[in-house]
Amino acid sequence: MKSFLTLISLIIVFIGKAQTSMSDEKSIEIDNYIDYIMKEQKIPGLALAITHKGKILKKKTYGLASIEYNVAVTDSSSFWLASVSKHFTATAIMQLYEKGILDLDDEIHQHLPDAPNNWRGVTIRHLLTHTSGLPISRNASAWSNRSAKGTYTAKQIYENSKKDTLVFKPGEDFLYSDEGTYLLGYIVHKISGLSFNDYMQKMIFEPSGMSSAYMMDHFKIHPNQVTGYSLKNGEIIPDRNSYRLIDTELNAAGGIYATIDDMIHWEYAMTNNLLLTQKSKDLMWSSHKLNNGYPTHYGFCWNTQMIQGKRIIYHPGVAGTEYLRFVDDSLSIIILTNQAKYERAISQKVAEIIGVSPHIKGEDIRSEYVSIKKPKNKALELLIGEFEFVPNENYYLDDIIKMDIVLKENELWIEYPAKKEYRKQHKLAKLDNGRWIQLSWEPTYVETSFELLQNNKNISFKVYEDYGLGYDIHVGELKKVN
Repeated sequence: MKSFLTLISLIIVFIGKAQTSMSDEKSIEIDNYIDYIMKEQKIPGLALAITHKGKILKKKTYGLASIEYNVAVTDSSSFWLASVSKHFTATAIMQLYEKGILDLDDEIHQHLPDAPNNWRGVTIRHLLTHTSGLPISRNASAWSNRSAKGTYTAKQIYENSKKDTLVFKPGEDFLYSDEGTYLLGYIVHKISGLSFNDYMQKMIFEPSGMSSAYMMDHFKIHPNQVTGYSLKNGEIIPDRNSYRLIDTELNAAGGIYATIDDMIHWEYAMTNNLLLTQKSKDLMWSSHKLNNGYPTHYGFCWNTQMIQGKRIIYHPGVAGTEYLRFVDDSLSIIILTNQAKYERAISQKVAEIIGVSPHIKGEDIRSEYVSIKKPKNKALELLIGEFEFVPNENYYLDDIIKMDIVLKENELWIEYPAKKEYRKQHKLAKLDNGRWIQLSWEPTYVETSFELLQNNKNISFKVYEDYGLGYDIHVGELKKVN
């Protein structure tokens, strides 16, 4: 007990006294950018932390945690981490692995003997890397059949998931599936004898000094909990993602709430190997390979890239959160917001201001996946102009987004929002099948492609998101406005 209290004291000292400084110019530039982008994108509140080699370079909060009650974001504001929570679930699995209680290549039937026969061959490693073949989250049975109380028990969510069959053989493809991460949480529960929430509290939050972190429960009052928002027709509304059917005692896929200080504690604990060994972290942060040898650019619940020799890992959360780590530079950027859409651009722009973000080329990401054609210049010129993305009714974004397609050195780029100082910028590459694909840091988590529709002089695109084999989802249209 004495050594544990000493450890917590050291972490508290880190948070309270270890803050160093970046140059005033860079700090002011970051503040100016965040103020600008929050105003332009109507982001109510944001918390930022930048750490480097175990020291806090910058920590700051901006805007409102609640518009309704005019409550400012503070260091005590608890944000929903959403899928950033998956890091914690993977860490729990790796702790059990280090203790020799499970092996990463154990078939899940070794720990869940009553799992369906059609899941034979699925291993813990497959669940960690989204290569199990379990369905995409929105189609999974685990989301259906809520109990009368409005929540799931761990047993209920497991029984619901057993109705699902695999959409491909384990290891054959990548398909992002919350259900697989729920199963990891259930395995933690079955092996440890603790509820998943209790395991998180005792084995992750407390040893890390995350004194304000807790698991989602919409049927309890939590002080300082931030309200989530989204945009619809340019107006801020309560975020429907905040009320999705994931209230459960098994919140392994995205159920953590945490403050910016909690996340700094987490960063410190992971950086200093307080929860896992360096060997285990290297396993987590390495790109998994499919059965055919193709890298997925996804490790154990972390997106992972090698870009121009630099190792970069990250993960977004649908609530508007982003955890970006430049491993070789020992630098992390943590973004917590309460309006999902722009967290990726914010983290990358902050990295650019600091000077650690490499120039990302299409060939760094896509060369092993797609065959890219060289289009004719006349075809490119037809596509230049301002467009509006009009999402389908059931898409998670409600707002119309204005975008520019521009020509740079005979290559098409899509930039949004249109005609703004700060914007997302992605190169477009033409595929053999005639579609255009948006090159990004996310080659597996979600792939965005565009099908050209041309009627005389009217130019538009159908927009698709591909979450893996067999799931090419039409999410809206990109319509030219001039």
